[in-house]
Amino acid sequence: MKRGELFHPRIFDDRAWAEGYYKRNAKSIARVGRRLADLLAGAGFTGGRILDTGCGFGAVPIELARRFPEAAITGVDLGEPLLAMGRSLAAAAGVGDRITLAKGDVERLDFPDGAFDVVVNSFMLHIVEDPVAMLDETERVARPDARILITDLRRIWLGLFVRKLRTAYTLPEALAVIEGSRLRPGRGVTGPFWWDYLIGV
Repeated sequence: MKRGELFHPRIFDDRAWAEGYYKRNAKSIARVGRRLADLLAGAGFTGGRILDTGCGFGAVPIELARRFPEAAITGVDLGEPLLAMGRSLAAAAGVGDRITLAKGDVERLDFPDGAFDVVVNSFMLHIVEDPVAMLDETERVARPDARILITDLRRIWLGLFVRKLRTAYTLPEALAVIEGSRLRPGRGVTGPFWWDYLIGV
């Protein structure tokens, strides 16, 4: 099965579309946040500066803030409606004081080199126009000993029936993209519908 074209915008800047995306995906992305938190906790992480590149409506930052009260979390996204939604959700969850959600381009991050102890990236590799630029920026802003967790949908046979899975990479395709970037070596693993690229966990 060949990789399909995106059927939605790369930037979720339409409020109605963003609200629909939230309703369809809130629970599943919160589960991803808990899974990433489990990986970090298992690797001994307790606190520090976390960056979520492509944070959407903040589900992953919220779950990380719940698990790691000593962490300061920044999320960047280009979708203003999603960011506004995320700020409201973080405040309602009682973690708004430790999460900053700001407009930012994952391919050109406005942070200094080595600024973060953890960088997470969820469901972005198959969406961004230049995934190598995003990965290069991930490497640049991560400390030398940082933990980096990248996860995305995985194209599998269900893509014959589930359109969004058709737009994703297989793990070998994702690894080929990653190997073309400056991102430090890690390990690739697969789940039922996703793949992860993990560094330091």
